[in-house]
Amino acid sequence: MKTLRAVMLLTLLFSAPLWAQEKIKVMSYNVLEGLGNADSYGEGRHERCVNWLSEQKAEVIALQELYKSEAQLAADAKAWGHPYYAKAGPIGLTSKAPIEVIKTYKEGFWHGLLHCRTYGIDFFVVHLSPAEWRYRRREAERIKGIVDAVKQTTDRYVLLGDFNAHSPFDAELYKQHPELIEKYKKGAQQNSSPNLAGDYPDYSVMSAFYSFPLIDVTERFVPWYNRKTFPSPILIGVWRTAGNIGRTPERIDYILTSPEMSLKCKDVTIHNYEATDFISDHYPIEAVFEIEQANTSE
Repeated sequence: MKTLRAVMLLTLLFSAPLWAQEKIKVMSYNVLEGLGNADSYGEGRHERCVNWLSEQKAEVIALQELYKSEAQLAADAKAWGHPYYAKAGPIGLTSKAPIEVIKTYKEGFWHGLLHCRTYGIDFFVVHLSPAEWRYRRREAERIKGIVDAVKQTTDRYVLLGDFNAHSPFDAELYKQHPELIEKYKKGAQQNSSPNLAGDYPDYSVMSAFYSFPLIDVTERFVPWYNRKTFPSPILIGVWRTAGNIGRTPERIDYILTSPEMSLKCKDVTIHNYEATDFISDHYPIEAVFEIEQANTSE
């Protein structure tokens, strides 16, 4: 009997899943007009972007304002080490691991919504309306309904991209840079703006996501004064001045996660420095997660 129990115990030990911590770097990047329009933004952006992303060695990359060519995305993704990709209009996702496209959404969205699964995580790539906060609120409510259905079966989900919306977590950033409010008011009817709530940035869109709840992982790791994701100097001479660029920082790009996923986030970086100044008008954002992956022994 003792021998039988010992054999059963050894069988259980060797057949049980072995949990290993795997680091997954996730990035989001709005690449500005499909990395084209050289007349306005200069030559060589495409090559610089591909080279820079190759150096980052991320496991998953979400992209907004993509070019039209799916073949181009396949070639670029391969160049930065991702054999897998998915594209829905101007938004996309690339990965080192296989991607399952769950669903793409267009109706009711300004740019669309892409829902994929890779590394056992559900990713929702978004690019909300740049036009006005009421439209973004409608998009936010629809997205919350879609994510709510998913969270019934998993606690591993991430919503990321260009939200074109401001966060109450960044109130000090906007308080210290009042010229941003004046920029939004300029040229608007009755000295107001569809992107403001009175004389303040509209916080209702991001607050709708926070109340879901979705967790803004940047808030924990990046101080308010370094959260700028837009604009970059590439806009100087196009529709911004050098002084205006420095005085009107905004955070409109986000990585939001489920409460459970937020606990697995180990670091967040906004790459708002010289190397990315002239790739896009947005700066890329990354989050690093430590995820448990089960492997059964043979």
